[in-house]
Amino acid sequence: MKPKTIKVLLYYKYVKLKDPNEVEKSQRELCTRLNLGGRILLSTEGINGTVAGLVKDVDEYIKQTEKIEAFSNMEWKVSWSDEQIFPKLRIRVRDEIVTLGLRKGGDDVEISSKADYIEPEELFSLYENSQDFVIIDARNNYEARVGKFKGAITAPIDNFKDFPKFANGLEKFKDKEVVTYCTGGVRCEKASAYLRQKGFKKVRQLHGGIHEYAKRTSGKYFEGEMFVFDKRMLIPVNSVNPTVISECKYCQKPISRYVDCSYPTCHSLFVCCQECQQLYQSACSENCIKQLQIQTNN
Repeated sequence: MKPKTIKVLLYYKYVKLKDPNEVEKSQRELCTRLNLGGRILLSTEGINGTVAGLVKDVDEYIKQTEKIEAFSNMEWKVSWSDEQIFPKLRIRVRDEIVTLGLRKGGDDVEISSKADYIEPEELFSLYENSQDFVIIDARNNYEARVGKFKGAITAPIDNFKDFPKFANGLEKFKDKEVVTYCTGGVRCEKASAYLRQKGFKKVRQLHGGIHEYAKRTSGKYFEGEMFVFDKRMLIPVNSVNPTVISECKYCQKPISRYVDCSYPTCHSLFVCCQECQQLYQSACSENCIKQLQIQTNN
């Protein structure tokens, strides 16, 4: 098998940045020089990014970024692809590196209140020994639809800013042992802090998220595949007893495959097999199919 040549980084760090705009400028210059694609969010609370490129260029990116004192000792999560997974480079300065949505109401969480980590191997052991614990998915519903931990409580939300409303309905678990998880860990820093501030006494967050769990364990007890925000969309996690938990929207065939709705003003993601994608013109609903037919007739 031909080795994959594109190195993909996933990383974040909550750290106070005095001038995120200056960091944005230097990161843009660096990524452009190294021909990297990806998305980087910056704010006064830190950095949250994912970039991809040739191995030598990505390694140089790590070397140069770690020279910035605020980003020393960054945890870099690595995966691979046989092609560039980002069509362009996007770097933005925002109020938060992940939006929990409390600031508009004059509230916020303190990152210093975040839960302690549980290492992937320890979570694996909890499952292996049938321990009594509650596992909470801090991701969006379309991510959990195609992959989640066994027995996980998933959030019926489309955006992380709606997590607090979801979490407010979990009060019956306040005295339980709770584990939170997300893709790489950045959302759990805030999600776990929110739960602790709401009185949850025994909360821990999965260190490195699903990404590190897949790398450091067999992936057993994860059902389906991991959703990622790039061209790949889905990545295998479980190498022991992989399963499919999602089904085609139209024919209900078990499948892990997302399609971007072809109607230009929609672009909703939906699970669909190749046959139905062709039959329904990559449209996610009857309304979108009708709109596409109107466009074609005009």
